[in-house]
Amino acid sequence: MRESYIGQLLVASSTVTDPMFANGVCLIVHDDETRVIGVMLNRPIEPNSEAFETILGETDSKQPEPSQPRFSVETTKLTKSEGGPPLPTPDLPIASRSLHFGGPLSGPIVALHQIRDYAEAETGEGIFVAAQKHHLVDLIRDQDEPCRLIVGHLGWDPEELDAEISNGTWHVIPASVDDVFSSASDMWSSIIRRATNSSLAKWIGLPDANTAGELN
Repeated sequence: MRESYIGQLLVASSTVTDPMFANGVCLIVHDDETRVIGVMLNRPIEPNSEAFETILGETDSKQPEPSQPRFSVETTKLTKSEGGPPLPTPDLPIASRSLHFGGPLSGPIVALHQIRDYAEAETGEGIFVAAQKHHLVDLIRDQDEPCRLIVGHLGWDPEELDAEISNGTWHVIPASVDDVFSSASDMWSSIIRRATNSSLAKWIGLPDANTAGELN
């Protein structure tokens, strides 16, 4: 049985030149026997009213496609309530929240955060995922906790991702809160040496990645 990559970071090798992946750091949020899904963490895009209307406005009411995470659930429009009067559009501090391009595949908007009460999934210790609309609104409003909003995702067949890791495209290390919520501009450079050491430790048969530090 293959090992799950949920809660792992994929750190692009320094040899990767494809602009989509070069110097990229990807968090795996879903992994089963048919599909692995990850989101890029260090591809910030400028937040604006249109982008947040997309996040909080009406979405497709169809069931998620197989390539979409299973925690994609809520599809109602924010300004309407089921069988009740219209709800006011919330006054949200959108400028204070980072928005990131997670990958070229479309899917639900997700938030990475650290508040268990707003979680629909956990990926890595203390790293939670939310996609429900009321959770996204609460997270945007909460100015005291880190939150990273992600648009789009990456997806692989399990064998495809295993092959990319085997050929050295990605280094794999456990995700930490400090890594996931670090500055996008410095994220890859602060992780790549540790990630490379971890891969080297595995290749030469050291018992765990921490031992790789002894090689320096």
